[in-house]
Amino acid sequence: MGIKVTAILAVLLLGLVGFVFLFERPRMAEEQREIEAKKAFIEVQRHGIARLTLTNDYGHFIAEKRGNEWVLIAPLEVPADWIEFEGMIEIAQIVERGRVVIDEGDYAGTNLADFGLDPPVVEVRFEPVSGDPVWLFFGDDIPSKQGCYLTWSGGDKVVLTKKQYRARFNRPLMALRDTRAFSFDLDLVSRAYFQTPGGVYEVVRDGLQWHLVQPIKERADAREILTLLRQLKDERVASFHKEAVDDPTTYGFDNPDYKVELHLIDNEVPNTLLLGKRVPDNRQKLWYGRVMNRPQVFIVEQLLPESLDIPLSQLRYKRVFEFDRTGVDRVRLAYRDSVVNCAKDGDGLWQVVRDSRVVKVDANIEDLIDRVYNLVVAEFPDQVDKSAADSLNDPVLTVSLWRGETLIQELIIGQANNFWYGTAKTCREVVVLPYSVMSWLQLDE
Repeated sequence: MGIKVTAILAVLLLGLVGFVFLFERPRMAEEQREIEAKKAFIEVQRHGIARLTLTNDYGHFIAEKRGNEWVLIAPLEVPADWIEFEGMIEIAQIVERGRVVIDEGDYAGTNLADFGLDPPVVEVRFEPVSGDPVWLFFGDDIPSKQGCYLTWSGGDKVVLTKKQYRARFNRPLMALRDTRAFSFDLDLVSRAYFQTPGGVYEVVRDGLQWHLVQPIKERADAREILTLLRQLKDERVASFHKEAVDDPTTYGFDNPDYKVELHLIDNEVPNTLLLGKRVPDNRQKLWYGRVMNRPQVFIVEQLLPESLDIPLSQLRYKRVFEFDRTGVDRVRLAYRDSVVNCAKDGDGLWQVVRDSRVVKVDANIEDLIDRVYNLVVAEFPDQVDKSAADSLNDPVLTVSLWRGETLIQELIIGQANNFWYGTAKTCREVVVLPYSVMSWLQLDE
């Protein structure tokens, strides 16, 4: 096959693929939506429902949609689980109608109690912003236990459906209410304060970076901060102990073991979480908790306080050896028994010189520079003993990086007590380095 023919076929193939993606796939998706719409026998749309009433084995529940949030208003007024209620609306659109047991002609004279439909086992009422409400009624199991009976507002039929649809609406209060221990918008957090038995930490956001302001002023590890905030945001309560705080001292809220304050952009009052006393006589290590803008006392598992027990060193930024890599043209590695000099020649190639002898030309020194730049701290020790400090006076390795006659970075590495210690021009304190630091900085000659 000639090149010209192949090119023509390739153009035709691209045209066919483009036609499928631009025209056929959207049309197929639209047809699928039309098929699903025809299957839906009740008209409920997520954006159009203003209130949902649910009566089931666990009681009678009413929820309203306020803005983008769902709120339970009966049997008590508390934030509702958004996913739970939005999911109910979606499930209502796909409830299947199986074999017809009672058709329109016989429906009026049917005793619905015989099918567990008067009263129903589960009743769901959807009230739209405008228009008439819509009901779903789920009844008893059929004799074979393979399904249950179903009817609906305006349907004038009794049909069979899967029990899984009934079960989706047969939910207790705990499943319907918002059980997030600490609800907030992660993207709006500008400052965070953490009080724990191990100390007090405070961090502030600066664009994509975070900085510690208590107990020290240093750059913070953004990944660690965001991980902690996500854990707080996702944590669920184990149970609700009381719907209102009677005496804060009963639960230790007057002197909490843990306190978190999150300052949100455009919000003058911080979101505050308190974890007070341990629940007494409990082997599961549960804690009393509350959020200051909510009245409830809830109980959380040990995972939440454990997530807050973070040592200061874990919150600190660990790539403290960073420097401006632009234009570095000389690198010196001084070992105890030898010195290796790396410099660019007139052609811009890196030469490696050991003991006054050129051992390699066109070496990949840029990779070594990057490895120094990306080296991370294994630990920031609270105290540095004398042996660790002395090891840096007689270093195993000193890496110096120059731009012309200007020293850009100098990393000093020592060893003591089976640990590697380091300090640098950009990091004056002594830190613990990874055990693999020497192989990480090994020069490929």
